[in-house]
Amino acid sequence: MKNGYHITDAHAHIFPDKIAEKATESISHFYDLPMQYHGKVAEMLENGAAAGIDSFLICSPATSVGQVHSINAFLASCAAAYPMCTAFGTLHPASETMEEDFRQLQELHLKGVKLHPDFQNFPIDDPAAYPMYDMIQESGLPILMHMGDARSDLSHPIRLKMVLRQFPRLRIIAAHLGGWGRWKDACKYLHADERLRFDTSSSLPFLPPEEVRKMIRHYGAENCFFGVDYPMWDYAEELERFFALQLTHTENAGILSENLTKWLNETA
Repeated sequence: MKNGYHITDAHAHIFPDKIAEKATESISHFYDLPMQYHGKVAEMLENGAAAGIDSFLICSPATSVGQVHSINAFLASCAAAYPMCTAFGTLHPASETMEEDFRQLQELHLKGVKLHPDFQNFPIDDPAAYPMYDMIQESGLPILMHMGDARSDLSHPIRLKMVLRQFPRLRIIAAHLGGWGRWKDACKYLHADERLRFDTSSSLPFLPPEEVRKMIRHYGAENCFFGVDYPMWDYAEELERFFALQLTHTENAGILSENLTKWLNETA
């Protein structure tokens, strides 16, 4: 806890220890940004707890079809070993064994699906991904969707808007306040409802506090989750940035953990 609040990191990437440093180095090169940590589970738990993080939503997107089953097994093992962790599995829209992949994800009791269109190289609204969305929608599981990149439009907010029209019961967390580097477009095209939520990950270091406050209140503070995007950012620094927003006590309590807990329970 910090400042009297229970705190959940709603967006943490983890990797097996033997590949963690290589994986985070690859992410660092992709975004041309330094990484604060190495993506190891023990490191996340230690540094998070020291900063006041109580629980974690862990994930890892499959950048190739062949990674799906091993990543999901790894995430499930972490969630089983560490009760403070809730795991979202992964799928890949190019898989020719999507039904089998999704069945494995469900049998492992993973609580959602992490997708990263820019890493996985598919436009969010690609019709080839529709069978995957249909399966996820029917299950009721939520998607944690990477959103936004100033260098491409694969994860542009307008593409998510199109998917939400096609799949009226699909539940999605639009990461990075709806669009990293595309925040104005996110506010233009995306509006929270009972199935769409937003996390703050990889946004606070780039936006002035007044702009973040404006976006949170545009979406509704009750529809937003605190996310760090571990291992990219430092936990203590992200919490400092968050509290500098000077939101109300009710807004803080909701964003820092209560909103996510309630929403995930609704999808259970």
